[in-house]
Amino acid sequence: MKACEQTRLALLPAGRCGCESGVFWLGERASTSSVAAVVKPIGSGVVESPWQWSVAPEVYAAVTAWAKPRGLTLLAAVHSHLSTRRPRMSPTDRSQGLKVPDALAVIVPTGGDELDTTRWGWFVYESDDYRTLEEKELAARVRLTARGCEYEEISKEGSR
Repeated sequence: MKACEQTRLALLPAGRCGCESGVFWLGERASTSSVAAVVKPIGSGVVESPWQWSVAPEVYAAVTAWAKPRGLTLLAAVHSHLSTRRPRMSPTDRSQGLKVPDALAVIVPTGGDELDTTRWGWFVYESDDYRTLEEKELAARVRLTARGCEYEEISKEGSR
């Protein structure tokens, strides 16, 4: 299954309950990176609420422990917003989001129910802030159509 489809399927249950949710896209960094795995943080240390999705450091550590032996690195943090409007980075997204140079922050509107990826919010972290990623840049930066993308749920105790 493709990364965007797996992402939507992972976000929808929380979205249908009126909560934000999120996943991490992992792969090997390259001039054009492919998403090799969609990882859904779960359990204690993960907050899915109406206006927030957050992941505790212990859960990040478990994701890293799973990814490292596979040669995978974090490419993007993807989360949902409940609004149907075009996604924008909230002040919380900007201040508490992933701050890794060239990493993507992706926001899926409508609680993850938006099929059209051109209506998702695509942002890249550069020069200590996020900027909107243009559609032509997206195709050059990350390959989203690769089949066989792995899906994993990981808690602070490790993968399931």
